Amino acid sequence: MAVFTNSSTLRTLMGMTCDLYYDSPLGAFPCPSGTLFRIFAPNARELSIRHGTQLGNSLPAREVAESLWEAQTNQNLDGTPYVIQSVPKNEFSISREDYSHILDPYALASLSARGPGISIDRSRLPQIIERHTLIPMEELVILEGHLSDLLGLCTDKFDRPTYEIFCRWLSNPRSYLDQLGINALELQPLQEFDSLADVEYHWGYMPVNYFAPTRAYATNKANGSQLFDFVAVVQACHKKGIQFILDVVYNHVGEPNNLRMLGGDYFFRTNADGTLTNFSGCGNDLRTEAPMARRLILDSLKYWVQTFGVDGFRFDLAELIDLETLKCIEKELRAIKKSIYLIAEPWSFRGHSALDLKPTTWSYWNDDFRNSIRNYVLDTGNRDALRYFLGGCTSHLTSAPIQSINYTASHDDCVWIDGITETYAQDGRYPRPNDLQRTRLMFAILFMSLGVPMLSEGQDFLRSKGGVSNTYKDGEKNRLSPERLEQFQQLHAYVVQWIRFRRSLAGKLLRQREAPSEGFFQFFPTADSESALGTLYNANASQESQRLLFLVNPDFHTVHFPLPDIPCGSFQLIADGHQFYNGNSLQRLSDPHSLGPLSCQLWTCNTDINALQ
Repeated sequence: MAVFTNSSTLRTLMGMTCDLYYDSPLGAFPCPSGTLFRIFAPNARELSIRHGTQLGNSLPAREVAESLWEAQTNQNLDGTPYVIQSVPKNEFSISREDYSHILDPYALASLSARGPGISIDRSRLPQIIERHTLIPMEELVILEGHLSDLLGLCTDKFDRPTYEIFCRWLSNPRSYLDQLGINALELQPLQEFDSLADVEYHWGYMPVNYFAPTRAYATNKANGSQLFDFVAVVQACHKKGIQFILDVVYNHVGEPNNLRMLGGDYFFRTNADGTLTNFSGCGNDLRTEAPMARRLILDSLKYWVQTFGVDGFRFDLAELIDLETLKCIEKELRAIKKSIYLIAEPWSFRGHSALDLKPTTWSYWNDDFRNSIRNYVLDTGNRDALRYFLGGCTSHLTSAPIQSINYTASHDDCVWIDGITETYAQDGRYPRPNDLQRTRLMFAILFMSLGVPMLSEGQDFLRSKGGVSNTYKDGEKNRLSPERLEQFQQLHAYVVQWIRFRRSLAGKLLRQREAPSEGFFQFFPTADSESALGTLYNANASQESQRLLFLVNPDFHTVHFPLPDIPCGSFQLIADGHQFYNGNSLQRLSDPHSLGPLSCQLWTCNTDINALQ
């Protein structure tokens, strides 16, 4: 039944009613007694289903309600390729358009980015039998990575990256993820994306179907094995105690634009002259507020959680997803998995929406953290900014620290070392001593900040792209290098120690779910510098007796911290800008306390050294 709304944002475009809504199941539904196809297609004047190995069979569809089409046969077409053929009301200038070969937006598997889809009997979908309990958001240490890039560290020989090889690599107790010690993996998009060849490297940010795991990494691309291959990846992560977060793109689509061929402008925002808006930078913006677009998003998200056991999502350019849809996502996904991780990239070329999400339970990438900490270690920042970020941004951007995903590099733009190196043309392949020390300083700040820390793959061993910022189609520049990991093994080991500390009992003060009480922090500036800062955690003893003292100096000269309110003799040095001591340091805290250039120190009071592990 159609449901109509009074939203002022929904209009009639090119003769199509843009507030149509149906709750009938959509897609292909094969079973032993026959197969039903149901398609929402506001732009279709006629519709049929072509199916079979050569797609030589045609099944006419009838319009059972406005823009809702059905076709039915008494054949069981489970496993059969199919496409939609449409006679459109309006044709659009879409690259490589073919109205006789449209991939069903609700297809559960596909033979290629352009289809055909594969008709799947839902009774044989993967069955999740594991009982996986999500760990609290504040406990996470996230690694953002790309399936193919990560397999650069795989020592086994293989012709092409696959889900199966990734599972096998992950099961090795000496895999990179095991060594690093993270407990959450955020993989770049794996929903079917546009690519011209099966072997073409692709970041995945141009989706053509929101239900099908990409066949690019399938063991057998001809039979829909990617459904079972993908669920195996999620389960392999869970066996390692790693939470699985999937990067998803619901702000635009790739090519061919199946949604526009089927729906015209129903699914897309348009300018006054009828052209598509482009705040995504990808040529089109989804009209997420349209009821059937919102339903498509919700249906697919629930499918990934219920069918594959995904633990959370990171939403690309989430500023382009209307707030009401984001709230619906929050409500409906938390009804399925209460502690699900919902992470927004809260910007687009249109604006920034982090403050709009502040009253919700959404978390979001903190680009201010990224930019400010980079400036800080380059000594172009100040201590006020550091105070703000160490505190989880609760004085402005967030209502709780867990809303802030703290990071200093991601797949976008320059990798960390290329962005801060003193070498020519932002080429960090041959870093200088100051680059290394600033990187150590950055990692210390990252893991001492309230919020959820996130690393980019290879950041712990100075992965460099040679100064090239946009590498979305360059597999060679993105692939992780075992030689680079070996070259910077000491830095990698330093980061491993920080992750271990962050997740240990001794690091509990840093894993704050709610904003800490007034007086939790005590800050110690120094007259020697406008940037250097000392920070005492749990200064008001509101959280038992443990305290942490973190001293940071991004300057090129030694500074002296006055510490008049601290019982210096009771503090032990845990770490500095070079190593962790685990109680073996002979250094003593003093008042005033000296700290050398480009350095940091972490001291603890009333902490059992065994709790550092």
